[in-house]
Amino acid sequence: MKDNREIGEKLIFVLFYLFSMFSMHSDMLGSYWGNNGTPYMLFRFFLIIFLMSIATYINRFNEEFLSRFVPRSMLIITAIVIIDYYITNFSGSQFLYRVWWIAYIIVTQMTVFITSTIFIKDGYNELYMRLWRAFTAMYVFVIIICFIRRPGESFVLNTELGKGNILMLKTFITNVHASFEYPLMFFGNIAIFTPLPFILSAISKKCTPPIILIAGFITPFVVEGYQLIFKCGEVDIDDIVLNFSGFLLSFIVYLILYKHKLKQKDTAD
Repeated sequence: MKDNREIGEKLIFVLFYLFSMFSMHSDMLGSYWGNNGTPYMLFRFFLIIFLMSIATYINRFNEEFLSRFVPRSMLIITAIVIIDYYITNFSGSQFLYRVWWIAYIIVTQMTVFITSTIFIKDGYNELYMRLWRAFTAMYVFVIIICFIRRPGESFVLNTELGKGNILMLKTFITNVHASFEYPLMFFGNIAIFTPLPFILSAISKKCTPPIILIAGFITPFVVEGYQLIFKCGEVDIDDIVLNFSGFLLSFIVYLILYKHKLKQKDTAD
């Protein structure tokens, strides 16, 4: 009976995980995966969070399964995303559609991580390390496509606070049916550096909290500086504020984990 229940729990996780990972907002597809408007697109985020919270919670005692299945799946999905981005374009004909798919993937990963952090005790340290190491390839790819542009490619400069991507939030609140670019640009700039503390701590023990804090402070200036020097992309003071705000929030969460979970585990080992 116990074995059957465990198999059922794992099957639920696999189904919910794959469903969440392959959610899209594509103009190339229809039904659930198609472009059905901005409110419906945002509804998918809440659905993914709900489903993955449940799936991870019921597998809180199957930490070994989670620490093996999720990282391996992430590596495979990263390869699929890269192939789709450059070749197949099932996730959408334009850049923004493809980035929305990646956003769903990141939300799935973060939901598994947060739920695991709350409910899993035994084996948490190994799960933490495997989750974020496997996510590194996806994260590097996201940084490349979001910030590394060809010199001279569609350069936009905004040095007035509140007149760039922060203004997009005001536009979206005023009209939730407006272009799905608005919430993507605003919330995306907050989220883009939130994984950084966890990834750095997972890939190297030398990345102590002070080093991570310095890296998080410098990185937004580096990517915006690259775009400013080579006159490519959008250099926006709002982006720097949102980037650093997102990083700082996740850094605080990391410090809590470092003190109460990760550090204790390392000391015990």
